[in-house]
Amino acid sequence: MTTTTLRIPFQHHADSDHLSLAHAWRTATAWYERAHQRQQLAKLSREQLRDIGISYEEAMAEAVKPFWQA
Repeated sequence: MTTTTLRIPFQHHADSDHLSLAHAWRTATAWYERAHQRQQLAKLSREQLRDIGISYEEAMAEAVKPFWQA
């Protein structure tokens, strides 16, 4: 019995590389901003947190999340 394999040529598209790079950049930027915001949140006093309507416990729960977790 003979088996025939159909080969589909790989087509490389520069556009897909650009889109992948753009997506990676947006993701990295969002992660950096999220980490920075959480660091700043952790630095606020209880009075400042109360002023913006967030409890200390809520702020700390958010501040300890890893940067990749929304």
